[in-house]
Amino acid sequence: MVEKQLGYKYQVYNEIKKGIMTGIYSPGSVMNERKLSEELGISRTPIREGMQMLARDGWLQMETYKGTVVREFDPHYMWELTRVRSALELSAIEDAAKNITENDLKCLEEIQEKQKEVLEHYDITRFIQLDREFHTYIYQMSQNRELLKLLSNYYDMFRFMGMQAVMGTDKRRQTTIDEHQGILDALKQKNVEAAVQAMKIHMEETEKNINQNHAMERNAR
Repeated sequence: MVEKQLGYKYQVYNEIKKGIMTGIYSPGSVMNERKLSEELGISRTPIREGMQMLARDGWLQMETYKGTVVREFDPHYMWELTRVRSALELSAIEDAAKNITENDLKCLEEIQEKQKEVLEHYDITRFIQLDREFHTYIYQMSQNRELLKLLSNYYDMFRFMGMQAVMGTDKRRQTTIDEHQGILDALKQKNVEAAVQAMKIHMEETEKNINQNHAMERNAR
């Protein structure tokens, strides 16, 4: 019974996070334990534990008078997350550029070509998935296990922010492809400094687009 309870809290965690990422639970939504218990068919104890895990990981937060709510990705919080991501990405690309093999380059080129193809078909979901594959592969090339652990912890949050960055305009999706190509070209030359600089530009442009989209959404309310 205890093992089932432990499993239930992770089920709650995954279901609620999925709901946040797909827009079922919008920012500011109050998460009612009793209602969630009825919807998921799970007792309130694992519901509470799953919500505590989500709060710890930054998806939910406690507010006076309201209780547990879906976190608003306000500009400051997004800035904090983009700073964390930039630091991780720059560290990963620096190590990856030193370890890259011809097979690695081939794999990255294949991801790049697939992303170009889905761009033409306006498949945003697949585009975002391939974008994450491109960056995850770089983390793997870094051969830094601690970086991979950190990526695992932040993966879904970065993906959520990445959706906000690339869903805005066709232009941003195209510039994402161009920036990836700049990273790939530097890696082909095994130029560590150029690879780090290309990744830095990519992260700066990503942050700029996230901020612009957030401002547009705020003005539209």
